[in-house]
Amino acid sequence: MTLTLTERKSLLLALAGPAHPAPDAPLIERLDDDDWLAIDAMAAQHRLMPWLHHRNRGGTLPVAVPAAIADRWKETYRDAAIGALTAQAALVRLATAFGAAGVPMVALKGSRLAFFDYPEAALRPMRDIDILVAPERLADAIDAMADAGCAVPADRDAAIARALDGDKHLDAIELPDCQRFVELHHRIAEPGLPCIPTGDLLGNAHIDRLGGAAVAFPSSEHMLGHLVLHAVYNHRFDCGPLALVDIGMLLANEAIEPRRFIDMAQTGGWLPGARLVLALVDRFMGPTGLDIGQGSVPGAIIAESESLLLQDFDQRQQVLLASQSANAGLASTVVSRLFRGLSRRPAEGRLHWLFSRANRTIRQASDPRARSEAAAGASLARWLGHDMGGKDRPTRPQDEG
Repeated sequence: MTLTLTERKSLLLALAGPAHPAPDAPLIERLDDDDWLAIDAMAAQHRLMPWLHHRNRGGTLPVAVPAAIADRWKETYRDAAIGALTAQAALVRLATAFGAAGVPMVALKGSRLAFFDYPEAALRPMRDIDILVAPERLADAIDAMADAGCAVPADRDAAIARALDGDKHLDAIELPDCQRFVELHHRIAEPGLPCIPTGDLLGNAHIDRLGGAAVAFPSSEHMLGHLVLHAVYNHRFDCGPLALVDIGMLLANEAIEPRRFIDMAQTGGWLPGARLVLALVDRFMGPTGLDIGQGSVPGAIIAESESLLLQDFDQRQQVLLASQSANAGLASTVVSRLFRGLSRRPAEGRLHWLFSRANRTIRQASDPRARSEAAAGASLARWLGHDMGGKDRPTRPQDEG
């Protein structure tokens, strides 16, 4: 392996981003097989392989890809095409069940993007299906999910209580027939973070037809806002470059009224984050035609944020800790997170959890990559002027829809 981590990240961003600056010829000449394997591993972790296959198939990549890597991307694309069929089946079944039960809902993120904005649904893999309902309709929504064939919680009241006590959704619920998990949301952002009110999202929903069923999705403005909030405030960009492709695809198909969007973001307190995301999308995907003042974002902040797009999932809690500490202070943040974590665990498991959490934090703090990404996260948090962490959420793969 001859490239540094920063160079491998830069090359992967150039492979994935149509407008991202191409790597220098000397860097390409230094590439060896181990570098390609490391780049491929990052691509797999961030669900980029079908998109990279699409770019490679179109002959638009800035460097020749080894045959073995290209074949892996093609195989992943084929798997994603099958996955898109099961995702559509799950979404149609859920929308039909919610409609029959009279429970207003909208399908979030990937459900809309994959089937209506990307050239092919296989290019936008989904780990789960995200559904949003009003908090007071959660019980009815669970009943509808049971009718659709979901393995709903045995103790529904307890599941709802946990979700309403500091979370944005219930624990993932399986739809076994489709081999899909469903996250039932009552809000789109963690409590304490900038958010678009659930009532606004439901009240301005747009209806499309998918597989013969009527499916409700957020309006275009709300969809863009949701993607911004998800990427910047809820995930500190650990959702990866696919978040930028998502927005590029959305804006290629939908017209957003700039003034209305700016007003919504300003009122919600997340205009800086929206401008940062649009600046990154312009750099990565090319100009979108939507100007909300993203030209005012400092170049250093854009660079710091770009470095967070390819975080190692095993290290991202270190970035969360640094982001929270940038505003609240390290000692206060650590104590707060420990008390919050302990309070959610049964007494007999608390000592083991405390030991494992301390051991993981020490291990991550000694890792150069973790330290670098944590520093970038802290810098971004200070610029945004907002506690981006919100809570000590688990790093589950299903967090991405």
